[in-house]
Amino acid sequence: MTSPSAIQVINLTHTFATKKEEVTAVKSVSFNVAPGEFVVLVGPSGCGKSTLLSLIAGIFPPTHGKILLYGQEINGPSSRTGYMLQKDGLLEWRTVEQNLILGLEIQHQATREKIAHARYLLKQIGLSHVLKHFPAQLSGGMRQRVALVRTLAVQPDILLLDEPLSALDIQNKLYLEELIIQVLQEHKKTAVLVTHDLEEAIAMGDRIMVMGGRPGQIRRILRIPDEIRALSPMKARGHREFRPLFEELWREVERP
Repeated sequence: MTSPSAIQVINLTHTFATKKEEVTAVKSVSFNVAPGEFVVLVGPSGCGKSTLLSLIAGIFPPTHGKILLYGQEINGPSSRTGYMLQKDGLLEWRTVEQNLILGLEIQHQATREKIAHARYLLKQIGLSHVLKHFPAQLSGGMRQRVALVRTLAVQPDILLLDEPLSALDIQNKLYLEELIIQVLQEHKKTAVLVTHDLEEAIAMGDRIMVMGGRPGQIRRILRIPDEIRALSPMKARGHREFRPLFEELWREVERP
């Protein structure tokens, strides 16, 4: 008997109602994500990528269709998912340590063991020395690393990433790409990333789902070659197949 998909999106449609009109953001979207897989959503602005991620996170229910996490239909936010955004969302009046355990406190899981695990994760990414610092004392890259640990501290099975690296300089972006891949592989997490950075998509993902249209639909799915997937994000960019794949992906995203 095969294990269920980590994520099943089944005939998903979502319509937002405003005072003036109804706007359908995504329509008839279906796909599966296997346990441990890293899937990336790309496409032009306004095609529903972030809406789709929010639906998977259970932030609001779909208008039609359904979403299953490990075979169970969701009806709201799930403890099996962790959601990381472009803005780190750190609370300025709390120390790094207090920020790390915020999710645990909200879920009433701030046990001694889980707090110790959060500290361990912070040490693992080289930031144990800032435990008692406040967010204003950290650089942008450090803040995002803390946000990553805060997301992982609740030990989700699925990590949902909505352009978490887009505001960083190239050095911090590349460092965090490597770090995220390392952490996901070590802890056997499933991930869905939304990004506008096509290089980032190819360097990090196992599969890329190209969305387009309004309402948004999945136009095409590209599987990253094994020889690129086996490399770190930095080294992947130097592979001979990387640039042709980037150009193919660019043409697909830019297609009317």
